Amino acid sequence: MSDFKVVYLIVERGDPESPNLWRVAGTAFVCRDGSLNLKLDMFPGLRFNIREPKSNGERADAGEPLPEVSPHARAVPRRIPKEVINKKDDDIPF
Repeated sequence: MSDFKVVYLIVERGDPESPNLWRVAGTAFVCRDGSLNLKLDMFPGLRFNIREPKSNGERADAGEPLPEVSPHARAVPRRIPKEVINKKDDDIPF
């Protein structure tokens, strides 16, 4: 097994007849403990580590499934003030 892996970004096209695009997105390295260090080109200053949770507390923090929610529950949309929406920001070059 190689200690070096290539990370791909898979872009699905809207047309089911078209093949997906596979683009190189970064690199991954296998650590001594079996975890992965991940460096993504889109986040050049950051390094990620992927590993199994150590305990139930970490497992809950890592995104264990939440209890079932009623199918009738609805998310409440966040209201953005009109001042923010209508604000003209000339600092953005596009």
